[in-house]
Amino acid sequence: MTASEARGYASSVLHRMASDITDRERVALGDLLQSLGQSSFGLALIALALPAMIPIPGPFGMVTGCCLVLVACQMLLGRRRLALPRFLADRHVAADGVKAVITRVLPWVKRLEAFMRQGRWRSLTGRSSRTLMGIPVLLLAVVLALPIPFGNVGPVASLLVIGLSLMVRDGLALMVGLVLTLATLLWTAALLFAGAHIAAYLGTLFV
Repeated sequence: MTASEARGYASSVLHRMASDITDRERVALGDLLQSLGQSSFGLALIALALPAMIPIPGPFGMVTGCCLVLVACQMLLGRRRLALPRFLADRHVAADGVKAVITRVLPWVKRLEAFMRQGRWRSLTGRSSRTLMGIPVLLLAVVLALPIPFGNVGPVASLLVIGLSLMVRDGLALMVGLVLTLATLLWTAALLFAGAHIAAYLGTLFV
């Protein structure tokens, strides 16, 4: 993965993050956010969503979901800068896993960047809009934390689109992100509903 392979802003930062952790075994979530530099909620959503794709055991989705809840709350409060409490900032993940995920997802980020247009429907991406976007981000964080097999795909895709659209101030892309969020929430609700009925039916077999 060379610098020439990362043309857009988000892909360039992700490339730099992958390069910075090349010689490290583990990396803290706080260090990943610190590498973003000035407060950028859009890029923070991307940086926190990507690790959720790492296929490792344990409640990793729950940890990432908790971080996203904090990001969403700060968005709802209209904060300009992003910060994590120490107990979450000190959480460590495997650096090789993070780099592998960035390498795998970077082509998709670049494809999404190709559809983004700077300033398109700009009025939909102002500060008040970013504050309101805390609501769907909060809902996606909850879904991401649920122990649903392959349930991270929808939330991660939605967060990637929302994050990129906020970064480049693309209002049309932001609307697409909201549509993806709605589809993700409906699909998750359908899975939970079906799972509850299946569990109830299986329960009757042992009564």
